[in-house]
Amino acid sequence: MEKDQITLDEFGLIDRFFVQSFDFKNRWPFQGVGDDCAFLDVGDRRIAVSADMMSQSTHFLDEADPYTVGRKALAVNLSDLAAAGATPKAFFLSISLPKIDQQWLSEFSRGLNEESLRYNCPLCGGDTTKAPLVRGQSKYTIAITVMGELPLGQGLNRRGALPGDDIWVTGTPGDAYAALGDIWGQIKVHPDDRLYFQSRMNLPIPRIKFGEAIRDIAHASADISDGLCGDLNHILQSSKVTAKVYWDWLPKSEAMRRLTKEEQQRCILSGGDDYELIFTAPKMYRERIQKLNDIFGCQVTRIGFIVEGTGSVQIIDSNGSEISALPSFNHFG
Repeated sequence: MEKDQITLDEFGLIDRFFVQSFDFKNRWPFQGVGDDCAFLDVGDRRIAVSADMMSQSTHFLDEADPYTVGRKALAVNLSDLAAAGATPKAFFLSISLPKIDQQWLSEFSRGLNEESLRYNCPLCGGDTTKAPLVRGQSKYTIAITVMGELPLGQGLNRRGALPGDDIWVTGTPGDAYAALGDIWGQIKVHPDDRLYFQSRMNLPIPRIKFGEAIRDIAHASADISDGLCGDLNHILQSSKVTAKVYWDWLPKSEAMRRLTKEEQQRCILSGGDDYELIFTAPKMYRERIQKLNDIFGCQVTRIGFIVEGTGSVQIIDSNGSEISALPSFNHFG
């Protein structure tokens, strides 16, 4: 097969086209291509930087409430800082608009500003353009670059997981995808649970304080944007290890427990958009991590452990059999 004909997914195209090996002179020391955040060492400070885009019809529905779009646009970027253990300091917004819809922009900016104030992360600049018309339609695209601060030499990434580490997760992954599956007619959600699932999809909570608290005890960390198995696999591939995760240990919301087992597995293992943290830490810190439940009011659950090898996630059921998970979300996958 010719080189130009190789089929690439989201992560393959990054590796092929955008991982640089040039020797730049007088550059800031940095690390982090492929992680949730890049770390830039500037003088006596370490800066964590992340950039994410949200596109209408891909990341939010055409009829989505612009207020929740505004909140979520910043929250998903702040979640990357949380995965790095960084403290938010500033963000930059670039937005492509189909037209100047003052009502939409008023609600969008209200949500964005509320999230900005909630996490003490001010808007410091950006750009605005008109979206191109394609087949009679144009849509919103929102790009945010967020910056945080870390003590020099510190910060979490995906590369430090070690055999023997526990694997932990915050919150109850899978809830956000249940809302999307309900909207698409793929999952049968009880009417009483619909609003709960939708709130988890529309208003994720970036675990900033939790990320700061585990910065000096976790070995590796990521946020769950593409799905629990998918994002844990990023840690495993970067750390060159394998994971055993136990289905019965995985946290499940009351609403999730009312779905069928097959629906639960699809949502929890492969569904994305939760923006919870998944991280590994030595066993000696179990009690300290459990206490973070009370400190931050954020459920944290041990779901498995890291073992030697260079494989993928092994999901084990109560009978000791391995569960096959559907692929997690991947642009161009």
